[in-house]
Amino acid sequence: MSDIDLSHPNAMIRLSSTALRFRCPSIESTKGFTISFVKSFKTVGTHPTTKSVLEQADSSRSYLKTSLATKGSNIPHKKIVGAAQKYVPFINQILFACKMQPENARLDVRLLFEWESGIEKAPRSFKSEAIMYELIMAIATDGLGTAGIACDESINGDFASASRNFKKAAGIMDFLATDQLPQWISKADLDENTLPSEITLGTTEALKILFLANAQQMAVATTLVKPGVPKYSLLAKLSLGIKEQLEMFVQTMRSRAATQKSRMDPDFFTLMTFQIELNNSLCDYFLARNHWDSGQYGLAISFLCSSKAMLRTRDSPLGKGLPEISSKSPLKAIEADLNELKSHMNILLTSWEKDNSKIYFDKVPLSVPADKKLSAGLQMMKPEEYKLDDVEPIPLIVAADEGGPVIPSTEESDHEMALRLQEQLNTN
Repeated sequence: MSDIDLSHPNAMIRLSSTALRFRCPSIESTKGFTISFVKSFKTVGTHPTTKSVLEQADSSRSYLKTSLATKGSNIPHKKIVGAAQKYVPFINQILFACKMQPENARLDVRLLFEWESGIEKAPRSFKSEAIMYELIMAIATDGLGTAGIACDESINGDFASASRNFKKAAGIMDFLATDQLPQWISKADLDENTLPSEITLGTTEALKILFLANAQQMAVATTLVKPGVPKYSLLAKLSLGIKEQLEMFVQTMRSRAATQKSRMDPDFFTLMTFQIELNNSLCDYFLARNHWDSGQYGLAISFLCSSKAMLRTRDSPLGKGLPEISSKSPLKAIEADLNELKSHMNILLTSWEKDNSKIYFDKVPLSVPADKKLSAGLQMMKPEEYKLDDVEPIPLIVAADEGGPVIPSTEESDHEMALRLQEQLNTN
C-alpha cells in the first residue's frame, strides 16, 4: 500500500471549474443624439408620477451606460447587474404605459436605442426605435452580468455562490428565449441576423444550456473541495452530464444560431472542446476511483487508463483527445494545471498497478467493458425562474387642445408604434 498522497489534486478543481466570462453588451450613442425620456415624453409626461418615472429612467440608464463602459480585466459585474436591475422596471413601466395608452403615446423628441454586442469578437451595433428592444438588451445585460459574477466567484473559490448565479443567468436567458424575444421578433418581423448575437432565439436557448452546465461544474468543484472522500459515483454522473450539456450547447449554436456562432471568438469553442473532453475523462476517472474503493481493482485500472488516454493531444482537428496547446492557444493559461492532473493520474496508476500485482491479483480488462460504462449523465441543474415585476402604467396625458396625431392601434406592436410615432415627429 502506497504512502504517497493519492487524493485528487487542486489542479483538478481548477480545471473542472473553468468557465468563460463573456463581455456584457454596451450602450452606444449616435453622434449628436442623446436618449432622454423626459424630453421625448415632455408633452404627455406632465403628471408627477410620470415625471418621476421618466427622470429615474434617464438617471438609471446613464448609470448603466457608465457601468458598461469599464474596460480591461476588472469588469464591475456586480455594479453592472445592479444598474441593469434598477433600470429594467422603469423601462418596462414606460413600455407598458405606451401599450395601454397608445393614443396618448406621443413623442416630442425621437427615441433611438443603440447597443453593441458583447459576445461577438468584432462587436456590431444595432439601432432601433422600439422600447421593447431597449428592455430586452437591459435584461440580457443582467443575464450576462450575472454569469460574470459567477465567474468571479468561481475564481475566488466560492463555487456554491457561483453555481447559484449561473442558474440565475440561465433563468434570464430562458425568459428571453421563451417569452420576450418570441413576442418582439414575430410581431416586428425582424431579421435575427441583424440583432446583437446575445438576443436571438437560438443564442439565448444555447446560453441557457451553457450556464446550466457551468452551474453543474461548480457543483462538482464544491464537492471536490470538501474534506474527506467524495462520492465518486455521483461525480462521474455529474461530469458526464456536463459533457452532454456542453455538446448540446455547441449543437444548438450550430443548428439554431450558425450566423451568431461565426461572429463569436473561435477561441471560445476551443475551450468548449477542451471542456467536453476533460469532463469525459473526469467521468472515467471518478468511476475508476469508485471501483477501486469497492474492491474492483482491475476494472478501476482499466477506467483510469481510459481517463488518461482522453487527455492526450489529438492528432488532427477532428480526432479524439484534447486540442493542441500552442504558444498562442487560449488554453495556455491552464496548461500547468493540465500537466499536474496528468502527473497525478500517472502516479495513481503506478500505485494501483503495483498494489494489484502484489496484493489483489485482479484481472485488468484491456478496455473498459461496454456494460460498465455510464449510459447517460446526470443533469441536475434547473434555471432559476426570472420574471418581470408587475408595474402600473404611468399616465400619459394629452391636453384637450392638442392636434390630432397619428393614433397607433392597440393591436400594433411596439416596433410598429415606434414607426408611427416617428412619422408623427417628421410631420410636425
